Amino acid sequence: MLNLTPIGFFKSDQVEPYQAGRQPDSLGSYGRIMLEPGHNYEQALQDLEGCSHIWLIFGFHHNLNWKPLVQTPRSDRKIGVFATRAPYRPNQIGLSAVELLSIQGLMIRVAENDILDGTPIYDIKPYHAEHDSIPHAEIAWLKDSVVLQNAVTFSPVADTQLEFLEARGLKNLKSFILRQLEYDPTNKNKKRVAENTGYWTLAYRTWRIDFTYAETTIGVLQIYSGYTVEELKAGDDSYADKKLHQLFCSEFA
Repeated sequence: MLNLTPIGFFKSDQVEPYQAGRQPDSLGSYGRIMLEPGHNYEQALQDLEGCSHIWLIFGFHHNLNWKPLVQTPRSDRKIGVFATRAPYRPNQIGLSAVELLSIQGLMIRVAENDILDGTPIYDIKPYHAEHDSIPHAEIAWLKDSVVLQNAVTFSPVADTQLEFLEARGLKNLKSFILRQLEYDPTNKNKKRVAENTGYWTLAYRTWRIDFTYAETTIGVLQIYSGYTVEELKAGDDSYADKKLHQLFCSEFA
């Protein structure tokens, strides 16, 4: 039996499962690996900085149960988990290829990724383009999937609101909206969405996003606070974000 001991832990502003990318795509956040001291990992890192990309072997620490069949955002039916990269696996082991940005001591900075904050890292290997890239590889169920990707557009109001929020530290909202709405946007079983007359509302923590949906086109209308006026005045602030909501409401009243 193999006993895995983390060599370090991942640090990211992707904290909740719904914040992480489905793959290490351009919507993901940057992150860093903090290796554990006292194990001579400084020597193990020698020459790694010359590798443009690396494989990270990690643990799905949010998932303690596995599912033999899963439905991915791009599938129109349930797929065997071994034919997917879903986190619901018999052993909670993940594998991702990411771009290596820099190494400073025991800290490794990487570019866009699909890894959550606090994830245990078990091993690091170089991505070897000569052997790891297989141009003719394919996934039949993915090629045959009937779930189409939606085109997501933002109204001028929504764009302005996103710029306001991003400038004040809410960095993940736009990527969350894109990931949630590009596939199966109105699935109430998988997403926090509510149907209204003529439009839908998507929830992100304490924020709400109104959007329209017609065929394969999504139109993001506006963003607004999920707090009521009375809730914003109350003293409790469990999400530590009421100040930002108050600024937002003053700006976009």
